[in-house]
Amino acid sequence: MKQFKKKIVLSGVVLSTMLALRANDNLKLGIVPQPNEVKLTADVGDIQKSFVMNKNNPTVIIYDIKQKELKNVAQYLKKFIENSPYDVKVIIFERGAGICKKWSDKTNFINLSIKPLCGCLRYPEQYHLSVNNNKAIEISAPSANGVFYGVQTLLQLMPTDIYKKSAEKVSKDIIINAVEIKDKPLFTKFRGLHVDFSRHFRTLEETKQIIDWMAMHKLNTLQMHLTDDQGWRIEIKKYPKLTTVGGIGDNSHKHKGEAKFFTQEQLKEIIAYAKSRYIKIIPEIDIPGHMEAAIRAYPELASPSDLRATKKVIRIDDKGFEFVKDVLTEVDELFSPEYIHVGFDEINLGSKKPIYDNKQITEFGRKVTNFIKNDLKKTPIVWDDAFEKGLDNDKEILVHWWRTGKNHWWRKMEMTIDQKLQKYNQPYINSNAAFIYFDMKNVKEDKRGAGWAKPISVAEIYNHDIFADLKDYDVKKRILAQGTIAATWSESIDTMAEFEKRVFPRLAAFSENAWALPKSMAKGNKPTWIQYRDNILIPKQLERYKAMNLRYWGDAQKITELKSLKKYNK
Repeated sequence: MKQFKKKIVLSGVVLSTMLALRANDNLKLGIVPQPNEVKLTADVGDIQKSFVMNKNNPTVIIYDIKQKELKNVAQYLKKFIENSPYDVKVIIFERGAGICKKWSDKTNFINLSIKPLCGCLRYPEQYHLSVNNNKAIEISAPSANGVFYGVQTLLQLMPTDIYKKSAEKVSKDIIINAVEIKDKPLFTKFRGLHVDFSRHFRTLEETKQIIDWMAMHKLNTLQMHLTDDQGWRIEIKKYPKLTTVGGIGDNSHKHKGEAKFFTQEQLKEIIAYAKSRYIKIIPEIDIPGHMEAAIRAYPELASPSDLRATKKVIRIDDKGFEFVKDVLTEVDELFSPEYIHVGFDEINLGSKKPIYDNKQITEFGRKVTNFIKNDLKKTPIVWDDAFEKGLDNDKEILVHWWRTGKNHWWRKMEMTIDQKLQKYNQPYINSNAAFIYFDMKNVKEDKRGAGWAKPISVAEIYNHDIFADLKDYDVKKRILAQGTIAATWSESIDTMAEFEKRVFPRLAAFSENAWALPKSMAKGNKPTWIQYRDNILIPKQLERYKAMNLRYWGDAQKITELKSLKKYNK
């Protein structure tokens, strides 16, 4: 292999045997996702030993001028507090800038610093947070990312009204309990949310809002599903009709209305905004199937083997390959991503006769993924369909697993995808549709939601063990898991209100799977669903959601009633 080709480093999961200390003390604090170690150093509510912010006690956020990357974190924290209803004074100060400053005895300090911590090379997102009663908060981490996650925890230690945005101020104290927290994520590469922009579009501002919600839950990856049958949502300058024609319509209005898509300038804005929240973006261009929108724009792209009146699969000859290369080259130049997702799923779905056989799919898959590796020098991602059909011996490809069981639509597979991934030692991303496809109903009584799989409640997601629930789980193979991404396919998610109902509060439980140790690794220290529900989710996280005006699913009563489903209480 050429030197510039990257080997996928199998370090996506923290294989820690450290005893998780979060269970008892975090039940009092309600941090989501639950930290690895939480130690209260004073009773909850003990104001004399708490960090208190108000308009009479200015708070100074300090970082070293040599650590310029912390400027963004400091500005984020300052703006977050200033946008809340609290009337407090917040100042940013760069230590070492040659300015001598004498602070009053009433001044509070929040010190941000980048410094080595144990295992920092492997876990750059870990952080230490210390709140004490001598008017100081310390947040340290090996990277700005880690400091940012420490800030997210700090915000959750504040009263829930900190999440309200208000120009009107109130003279109330922000009281932060004295505590010591040491934390690091289970998965370092992918803790993500997949958003389907094709079936129903999300605007620039809505996308930024989604990114902020992700940051709150310590997620680090946004997968943007930008193309599908219903609409092409990314501007490609070499093929302008992809958006002017292919961008018309959605799942509710087929081929009708104005074209909806992101210009490249808008995408640059989204990329920059995500970067400021320490979130990387995986662009997904689904090929060679799910291409009805592209074929509407350029009919000559249609596969001669697709005999349907409405063609959805592109040709895979030289002409088709040139189109793919042109599109992916522009995508790469725009996003500069580490990973490019090219789909390769459901190519023959809905066709009476196979459009391409497994050999053709695999050969074209190798051409496309080799182009991504060799020419674009990026890591390709494919849905597990391609892996199952023969693209199964390349460890430089990441397989995106979604299908559970041996039944796939109209036929049976020899083994489940998770069995095969472990057998072939294939690195993968977990998007197990049985647990983290948020387009499904929350409960069967819901009026809206995808109907091809069972409902998925917040309780079931919380109890999902991302390793132990694998078929024929081999503890030695869990290092293959590079991370997890929850999916929001948007066929039935037509508005932001509906998006919020599908995502929340399930995202809270999902973030536990992505960040905190699962039950099989937590050595008995992961709170039960009932403990989590009654101490963290309902009294803490739902209150934060209310402060944010999030239109989440259900209410305290509905969530409590989930206990009637016995399997959720394990």
